[in-house]
Amino acid sequence: MNSASKREQSVYRRVVRRETHSARTTAAAVLATVLVVLLVAALALGVWWLVAPGARGELADRLSQVTSRADDGGTLVAVGVLALLVGLALVLAAVLPGRLRRRARRTDRVALVVDDGVLADAVVAAVAVRCGLDRRQISASVGRRRTTVRLTPTSGVPVDRQAAADTAAAVLDRVGFPAPQRLLVADQGVIS
Repeated sequence: MNSASKREQSVYRRVVRRETHSARTTAAAVLATVLVVLLVAALALGVWWLVAPGARGELADRLSQVTSRADDGGTLVAVGVLALLVGLALVLAAVLPGRLRRRARRTDRVALVVDDGVLADAVVAAVAVRCGLDRRQISASVGRRRTTVRLTPTSGVPVDRQAAADTAAAVLDRVGFPAPQRLLVADQGVIS
């Protein structure tokens, strides 16, 4: 592989990652803002503690007022646990990658990103044609690990379950995103 091809593959890899993961900018900005506010408050409190002669006594009085309002320690523990959970959620939201409902495939010459909704629509169209049903009687969802197809048959007309499952699998295989299928057929049909 020459250097131009390696460079292309690197670009494809970056583009595919950018298109399949959501930006964490907002969560990171919120976390940074919260941390800056807490840091400024701690700094102001520290300066007040050092500069004002009666600050220690006043701070102790305010702290005792807050703790006296919470007669049992359970309230303070609950507030602490809640603050810990909110902080942990902010940190995780800012740091962990967000996944978009898209799938990607790369070859030597092309990078392909397909939305899961587009794949689900393709499955619905193919199953509708194969089973002779209206598209409104079929719904599909393509998840990370499984494709679920829901059929509502026409009342009194049986549906070939195996044909529907095979068609869904064939559509996904043909476009290069195979996934196991789960087929759900409604007990009661619709009147045509």
